[in-house]
Amino acid sequence: MTEKTAGARCEDDNIVIVSHRGPHDFVYEQGQWVARRSTGGLASLLEPLARQPNVTWFCCVAEPAGSEPERDHLFTTAKDQTDPELNVVPVPLPAAMYAAYYGTISNGVLWRMHHSLAALPGEWAYQAEHHRAWETYLQANLRMAQAVAATELPVRGFLIHDYHLYPLSRMLRELYPGVPSLHFVHLPFPEPQRLRLIPRAWRQSLLEGLLGADVVGLQTESDVASFLACCRVFLRAAVDPGTGQVHLPSGRSVAVRALPASVDPDKIRGFLKREETARARETLRRHVWEQTVLRVDRLDPVKNHILGFQAFGRFLELHPEWRGRVRFLAFVIPSRTDESIYRDYRASVERQIEAVNDRFRDGTGADPIVVFYSHDHAQVLAAMEICDVLLVNSSQEGISLLAKEWGVASERPGVLVISETVGGSAELENCGLLVCPLDVEGTAEALAQAIAMPTEQRHHWLNRIRQQIEQWTAGHWLQAQLRLLGSPPLPESAPMGRRTAPLLSVETLQFSECQITIRNQEGIHARPAAAFVRCARAFECQIEIVKDASSYSAKSILSVLTANLQRGTTFTLRATGHDAQQALEQLSALVETLATADP
Repeated sequence: MTEKTAGARCEDDNIVIVSHRGPHDFVYEQGQWVARRSTGGLASLLEPLARQPNVTWFCCVAEPAGSEPERDHLFTTAKDQTDPELNVVPVPLPAAMYAAYYGTISNGVLWRMHHSLAALPGEWAYQAEHHRAWETYLQANLRMAQAVAATELPVRGFLIHDYHLYPLSRMLRELYPGVPSLHFVHLPFPEPQRLRLIPRAWRQSLLEGLLGADVVGLQTESDVASFLACCRVFLRAAVDPGTGQVHLPSGRSVAVRALPASVDPDKIRGFLKREETARARETLRRHVWEQTVLRVDRLDPVKNHILGFQAFGRFLELHPEWRGRVRFLAFVIPSRTDESIYRDYRASVERQIEAVNDRFRDGTGADPIVVFYSHDHAQVLAAMEICDVLLVNSSQEGISLLAKEWGVASERPGVLVISETVGGSAELENCGLLVCPLDVEGTAEALAQAIAMPTEQRHHWLNRIRQQIEQWTAGHWLQAQLRLLGSPPLPESAPMGRRTAPLLSVETLQFSECQITIRNQEGIHARPAAAFVRCARAFECQIEIVKDASSYSAKSILSVLTANLQRGTTFTLRATGHDAQQALEQLSALVETLATADP
């Protein structure tokens, strides 16, 4: 890899986000998967930062063989992740590379390790194909690093996310010496004994890759302790648990910090006021009985659905007076449907649901468990509002953003029943009911206690949860990362949620366009394209490049590069909005500056 020259950083330099996932996720609508802006998880956490000027977001995509995406396998393509409101750069990986990097290693090995899902000896083993896939995992990370470098963006800091990209921090340090980076791991970090369940060379690469960052961010103090222990045991590194530092032989030190992810309360409250949420309330009304238990999670073995439904069945067995009066609404989101372990898991979950429904179906034929195979955020929030109990019984999880969303949305008020193995659950001991995820009897008793809890205590517990959320929001999480990078904080006026364009009427709508001819020798390649996009994003109006009957967003570097603006090309620059004329003047002047800069 060629080293980038490190110079003095300035305000116009980019914060670069690199993650496997992009801003869009797949939603199941009318019998098919479609890409929609994600309303939860990583994308919602990063969106307030991604909307700021001089922030570029790189993500992985795969273009499968054939002309159409293979939706059954949930491949995400460049088209899926392109967003006119965000400066997203999708990095395409060949389909075979993507399958090995993402399916075999990221999910098949690393996800299992982080969640203690290693099977008994003889049931799971690393074969030759796994070792080949590990080499492909490294190659995919290298391709991401090279893609960042190829854009020639001036960078003032990197924010790298999660286990898909463990080697990337070290690679970017080699390319951008002196540019600070923070690598955040969203999953619970394994203690040394668990990390021994992957081959020595892999764990060496994993740890050394993470230590390429200046700061390693983790969800909890327990994760910090595990990471420091792994560095001491496997790298023989000097660690200081008191200050959270790893001291490397090179003389460089890496800070390790607990930065628990959170939610944006104002954004959630705003979503609750939307018309689609009101419609969702009406839809749910017919499914609600006297009391409602709720769960919302992906169909993933770590979420522990089967034992959760068994516990609900046991509750109905122990408390027959509640039969026909308590209903369990389960929002289960299909996940990784191309992998047999997930398909088999879904079948097992469905069998368990049917077993409970067959046994406790009421006299009218109504089922006590109602399943929604849905990713409808409005419907989920509406259910959170009215539920009496939220059950989060994951066998292991970093931080439950779902529980925090519920803490903002709940109006009933509800009671939280949560596994002790969920990160941050210890903080909820005096405002929620903690359970062992493997204890069916104990979880059934907790459900009974929650359903019978007096309203006054419910209010008291819910208020304590809300206070914790307000003290550490998604905004605080982002600001802390920027502070650790030495970057300016997000502006006070920047909304911690989706930025919407002003409403335009026929009277106020301003439309302008002009013709531009590219005169500089090299055309609009990577570096001038980045400058062009930065300039365009400084305006609120919509701006598009119109060329050969095609339209390209001027606020997306991928679109600008796709437009192929070579020397001699003439195109129309069109802007719509109150600052349209000013935008065209500045963009035209920028292109003219490029021409005069040629030797």
